[in-house]
Amino acid sequence: MSDPFFPKNDQEVSDFIFENYQKETPIEMNGSNSKKIGRIIQTSNNLSFAKLQGILEYFPEELYIKVLPGTLLSEVEKTLEKKNQMLGFEPNDLGYVYSGKSQPGTVGGMVSCNLSGPRRFKVGALRDHVLGFKAVNGKGEKIKSGGTVVKNVTGYDLSKIVTGSYGTLCALTEINLKVMPLPEYEETFIIYGLDVHQAMDVFKQTLDTSLEVSGAVYYPDKNANFFNLNDLKRNTSVTALRVEGPKTSVQERTSQLKNTYNNFKTFVLDHYQTKIFWKMSRNLEAYTNTEPYLLKISLPINVMKDFLKKFDDKNFMYHIDCGGNLLWSAIQEDYLINQIEIFCQKHNGHFVVYRASEQFRKANKFLSVSDNNLKLLSEKIKMSFDPKKILNPGKMYLGV
Repeated sequence: MSDPFFPKNDQEVSDFIFENYQKETPIEMNGSNSKKIGRIIQTSNNLSFAKLQGILEYFPEELYIKVLPGTLLSEVEKTLEKKNQMLGFEPNDLGYVYSGKSQPGTVGGMVSCNLSGPRRFKVGALRDHVLGFKAVNGKGEKIKSGGTVVKNVTGYDLSKIVTGSYGTLCALTEINLKVMPLPEYEETFIIYGLDVHQAMDVFKQTLDTSLEVSGAVYYPDKNANFFNLNDLKRNTSVTALRVEGPKTSVQERTSQLKNTYNNFKTFVLDHYQTKIFWKMSRNLEAYTNTEPYLLKISLPINVMKDFLKKFDDKNFMYHIDCGGNLLWSAIQEDYLINQIEIFCQKHNGHFVVYRASEQFRKANKFLSVSDNNLKLLSEKIKMSFDPKKILNPGKMYLGV
């Protein structure tokens, strides 16, 4: 592979891709190389967005920010925090998964991987917060979709297609993101000692109310000892419900949760400990220095219990997120991934492998689909954006 090309603007991106389109030479695209998601691919050229960075526009009153793809996520979050705003979808900092320390990477990588955290079930995933973008397709043509406000609906669904495509459709050169106000106050209602079935029942019962919790996770006793909060027990399972909003409203809703679950052993984390708890949870710090394979498994809530019952003898680490339809799991042996895939296909679910050995990433799939027709659709979309398949070829699926 030749040395990486570092474009300084979208025209240089366009020229570089057009040149490789004519030669039919594949290109691997990356930002800071912080995310080891996707298949390892072999390409002739490398396009790096590391120098294409900066915040182009930020209008707090309009609730949007426009950035270049190589902009560090940490820079964006610090800028938003100064105006008491945030990215509502809580993107994961995967540095803890790969190296045991913070390395959130770039905005372009975040969008390409559709990284979304615990608030996802309430406000939507990252793809629901992309207002618009500029990019270059696989023929070197500049494209634009959406705008800076939600009402600019032209091309809005195109943002959803590009988000989570792992750089296989186009090279993002500008991204407009919706931002949200930071919550005025937040608390976390904790229930200790539940088994997973009880926790799932709590999620169902709570989410059916008007309490509007913005986080709902369950850590079994074997996987709750990584938290380093003084007031949180570490030798028992933890079921956590986050409540956000005006302080009076938060305290009233927390009180309602106490009354509802007064038969269990409960505790309330204060505002400051709540921030730490959910930061550690969204960044998957439970899986620092754990089993080599880490999967995010999405299943309908009504079959999550069946999944855990089937695999409970495999002794894998896990926690449940997003109110019960998402499970993070660290496993020792890759043969389990095939069994998990079979279960997901039978029950309309899917998974993404977030951490794996290099050998696995070269030879195996990291992304499953609930319906093979979705893979065929992905191939057709790929051909419309990148007819010669030169952009990150094979990153998502072999041959795509």
